[in-house]
Amino acid sequence: MKALVAKQFGTQPVLQIEDRSIPQVKPGFTLVKMHAATVNPLSNQIRLGGVPAARAPLILSNDGSGIVVESDQFKQDIPVAIYGGGALGITEDGLQQEYALVENKWVVELPVDTDLNVAAALPINYVSAYQAISRVGQLKKGKTVLISGATGSLGHALIQLVNALGATPIGVVSTSRKIANALESGAKHVVDLSSQDMISTVMDLTEGQGVDLAFDTVAGQVLGQLMKCLKTRGAVVSIGFAGGFTSEIDIVDVVVYEKKLLGFDAHLETDEDVEQVFEVLKVLLENGKIKPRIDSVFPLEEYDEAYQHLISRKAQGTILLQLNIS
Repeated sequence: MKALVAKQFGTQPVLQIEDRSIPQVKPGFTLVKMHAATVNPLSNQIRLGGVPAARAPLILSNDGSGIVVESDQFKQDIPVAIYGGGALGITEDGLQQEYALVENKWVVELPVDTDLNVAAALPINYVSAYQAISRVGQLKKGKTVLISGATGSLGHALIQLVNALGATPIGVVSTSRKIANALESGAKHVVDLSSQDMISTVMDLTEGQGVDLAFDTVAGQVLGQLMKCLKTRGAVVSIGFAGGFTSEIDIVDVVVYEKKLLGFDAHLETDEDVEQVFEVLKVLLENGKIKPRIDSVFPLEEYDEAYQHLISRKAQGTILLQLNIS
């Protein structure tokens, strides 16, 4: 089988396709013929040397989809999604390979008619979005929510889930060409940073009150602006930092209006958390309340183009590497 292996991390990462033996099944594990795996920001941070826990050589990606080949828990030939949490593609080999042997706890059975590209884009983004919204943000029906990076794969998931939970999402995008996709995802309003000031626009939309909650998938300068957009006792939940690792925050504003900055990281989710969330997500998927947006699908051999597309920040949805034709 073919596997994409990160041989060296750092500013000049080295990835190459290797021929490897198909893994042998063992108790407690499932052998999956991979359909697709994500090319996601975490994998990019790892290959650039930004995650100390990761060690080369390593197969990247912690979510994907495929068909069961052999398992002591799942039936043969059923479609599955794989949620790798803080392990697959980080501290152990991930999913950018034609066959993957993964612990049963990472495998989620799906209906037989599931689109496997959709399934590959579901695990990390939607589990993260749901838990950030419900467990960390404790979102209540009727509230107003601001979401940065609204057309990214995680931003898209956040918008759909905020709608599904009965709140009002406002999307934030970097260019006018992304407005239509943010609206299509379900944003009720969109702030275009290329032509609008975020703070004044949000205050106009909320009649000077600000938003109850904000989710930040970008960080950098955007985080400080999101804090300014909160109403009294509002909170920002920080989920990613593609836009930078540092930010300026007005501490007087935080203190006077009792604002909060909260963090979310998927690696803190327990197996029980993930199992419960997937039961909710499968119902929402079946009812048409959520559907991942696929930006592009690259053949395995075009892995470099896939990562360059991710780095460009032009993607509006999930980027996939196709590993087998299912």
